[in-house]
Amino acid sequence: MQTTRGVLLLLLLLSTLAHAQLLNNRAPPQHRLVHKTPFAFRVSPLGLLYDGRFSYRLRLYEHDSKVLRDNFIGIGVAPTLSPAFIRIGPYVEFNPTTIFGVWSTVQFAQYFGSFDLLQSFPGAQSTFSDSAIRANSARKQATNGFEVTIGANLTLKFGPVVLRSQARLIYADMNLREGDRVYYDQFYDVLSPNRGWTITNDVDLIAMLFENQLLAGARYTFTIPLYDPARHFDPTNPVQQANNSMHRVGPFLGWTFFSDDGAAFNNPTVFLLIQWWAQHRFRTGADTPAALPLMGVGFQFTGDFLELSRK
Repeated sequence: MQTTRGVLLLLLLLSTLAHAQLLNNRAPPQHRLVHKTPFAFRVSPLGLLYDGRFSYRLRLYEHDSKVLRDNFIGIGVAPTLSPAFIRIGPYVEFNPTTIFGVWSTVQFAQYFGSFDLLQSFPGAQSTFSDSAIRANSARKQATNGFEVTIGANLTLKFGPVVLRSQARLIYADMNLREGDRVYYDQFYDVLSPNRGWTITNDVDLIAMLFENQLLAGARYTFTIPLYDPARHFDPTNPVQQANNSMHRVGPFLGWTFFSDDGAAFNNPTVFLLIQWWAQHRFRTGADTPAALPLMGVGFQFTGDFLELSRK
């Protein structure tokens, strides 16, 4: 469990910080076949993860304005692989303008029963600290299910400064142990409501320097599980409330080695992310020292499989 969970949190950085495959020096062609290939490594704890996106994009209309020109509708596949599980499913995206887009995935998930995953719990009041998960490793199970994610991205640029937000609404349906209503979702580091919704958002304030090669700024993340009191709380527990929301903030640095519009290997970028928890049931001193941050590094590249043309 420790090998995988931290890296999945780092993946939230990779999903929005790196280039969104927008072209720097020209409008997109009518047809594009693109990929995004991120890898993430985390220390304290250790972990490794791959989370890819492969999609076909159809340009909706032509426009010279940079605010409008990168528009498209796309469809593809979203594979995710770690030592503990595999997820795969269709991926759709819709960008009516350069600065705003929506997307969604429906992924089948298979957990292998390794690295203390997957662990489920009777209700939202349950203890899901690192210590509890290690102590309850016998509860890990090989299981499966599916997850639906609906996302919305907004990017605003003011000179070299970029403000961007990626919001997600997640619905999960996993095959849990009988009587369990929630499970620990290591991706978002929350106790997720089974057959329920979770909302999360990453907000980045970034300075793009040295011809956009250096990215330096800060990220604020919040995650809120939306429990249904009638379905996600353990009725045998005398405590009938729980605040499992999470807030964390901290700096990151990124370096893009080069950018070449239309290249199959493009925008190779490395990242460093450090975030401290401002609110977490167990990471602000109750189980994990508040001074211990989320720390990770990542590498991502993007590319076009089809030769670019203006038409």
